[in-house]
Amino acid sequence: MKKLPSLYQDLILTFVSSLVLSLGIAVVEPKPFLQSWLATNLLLWLVFFILFRLWRGFQGGRKLILLMVITFFSRLLLGVFVTSALPQIGFDTEVENAGYLYSDAYRRDLHSFTLAQSDAPLLTSFSNDAGSDQYGGLMFLTAAVYRLFNLESPHPLLITILASFVMTAGLAFLLDGLRRRWGNTVALAAGWFYALYPEGVLLGSSQMREPFLIGLFCVAFWAVVNWKEKTGQKLLIFMLCAVFSLAFSLPFGAILVGLLVAYGLVEWIAVHPSQRVRRFGLLLLAALGVVGLIAGWMWLKPTLYYDAFITRSSSGNITVLLERMGEKWQMPFITFYGITQPFLPGALTDPSLPFWRITSIVRALGWWFMLPFLPYGFFALWKARSKSDRWALLLIVVALIGWILISALRAGGDMWDNPRYRALLIPWFGLLFGWCWQRFQQGHLSWFLRWVGAELVFFLVFLFWYFFRYQIIHRYIGFFQMIQVILVGAGLILFSGLVSDFLKRRARHLSEKGGTK
Repeated sequence: MKKLPSLYQDLILTFVSSLVLSLGIAVVEPKPFLQSWLATNLLLWLVFFILFRLWRGFQGGRKLILLMVITFFSRLLLGVFVTSALPQIGFDTEVENAGYLYSDAYRRDLHSFTLAQSDAPLLTSFSNDAGSDQYGGLMFLTAAVYRLFNLESPHPLLITILASFVMTAGLAFLLDGLRRRWGNTVALAAGWFYALYPEGVLLGSSQMREPFLIGLFCVAFWAVVNWKEKTGQKLLIFMLCAVFSLAFSLPFGAILVGLLVAYGLVEWIAVHPSQRVRRFGLLLLAALGVVGLIAGWMWLKPTLYYDAFITRSSSGNITVLLERMGEKWQMPFITFYGITQPFLPGALTDPSLPFWRITSIVRALGWWFMLPFLPYGFFALWKARSKSDRWALLLIVVALIGWILISALRAGGDMWDNPRYRALLIPWFGLLFGWCWQRFQQGHLSWFLRWVGAELVFFLVFLFWYFFRYQIIHRYIGFFQMIQVILVGAGLILFSGLVSDFLKRRARHLSEKGGTK
């Protein structure tokens, strides 16, 4: 018997896989069982088949298929667990009793189901007045799925399957683009970061718009990186990703598109031989930056002081501190407080329900793991070998730091919206992590360890403060004195690094000078 072509092999293999998995998932989905199983099986079959063909198309081998499997199933299985277990292990609220992590997802799912059951056109989701989806894209997709399968009740796991699929497909495109542009080491490290970063896993297991935006960003980034090959095709792919991103979220879609256009301009300027063309490119880049700043301020300003007020009023401790430091320092403090969210010392000492405490700790560990890569990457990028690498990395690091600040200003100290906004740039966080990891393998680790040491000083001082105040002696230890301790401790570590480097350069210079005599 002749061997079946790969297309038919993939159809059979993915059908069997979806058949087995869908039987297990349908058990925890709303009844009737047969209807839930049929919808889940057909959707999983389509998703598995597309992912399998992507894997073959990119010729990624075992490493890519392993990362794709981890990315997809970590999100899907967490979604299954949350949907089935949260009503028993979560708080007694309407949202958690329904098996949802995010209230936005709960409300949007209900309105999507109502729209699917009605005779109204699905396009009315883009003029939705219920407030469950400000932009309509995800509501349209959810309602389309519910109407297609004629479901009798909301099935959030179907949207979890799609969210996991888009993030996994995005991983395949991201790895291919990074491999072509930055090499295998950077691509593989970035892929592991993308697959395992806790905030990405949590969002991918939910029914939120961020997983779709992240996946579309990866595909559009791949098109920009490879624009020289089949330029017309890459432009079409980029435009489609832009349209879908804007449909899911107008401001966030515009931000992602703007960043990728800026990245493409930087790459073009860095390698173009004509000085006149480079100057023109710099003017375009500057104009894009000005437009972005104006649009960003118009988007940010209406909620700036409201979210600061929410931060102030949500914590008695924060209220006391803000009153003591004066009005001019309140916004900088709230911004800094937002940057640290999820706050690891607080997560470790927060007496919450076990599920939410573990969730907070894991999310905080992921963010605090990434934090030292930002200052390290900013100072290390100037030592990148090629001019193109330096300018591309500079744009990426500045974009990441800028977006972190904007997220903190936009959401204040909220420990959910802040990380959710930041997660949109997970692909670039992964790229920065991968590039730093490559430098570590080349022996450039000392300054990263110093930044980690400075972060550890901050973490340990705050952790002891929490324990002393709430767990051990239950009395107030001066907050501002604690900040002074942190600044002195972290400053000593960084200053000692500068002195050490100076002494090493001096010794090397004297050695070379002595050798020439």
